[in-house]
Amino acid sequence: MSELPQVDTPRCMYLCSKAMSVHGEAFASDPDFEAGLSDVWCNMTARGLGPDNAEVGLQECSDRGRACYREY
Repeated sequence: MSELPQVDTPRCMYLCSKAMSVHGEAFASDPDFEAGLSDVWCNMTARGLGPDNAEVGLQECSDRGRACYREY
């Protein structure tokens, strides 16, 4: 029997970065984004911290447990 494929949790709809604006949903394959050189921010706060004062990032903003998380 083969295993079921793993499904990634969708990111929060408020997560934003320049790579997302330029590359659309293929932003994760952008070399700058992969290298951690692309700034990310929350559209709710317009800064690197979310409304819950926690750090913003692709992994952090894919956590459904955050009070501010809204599925994309």
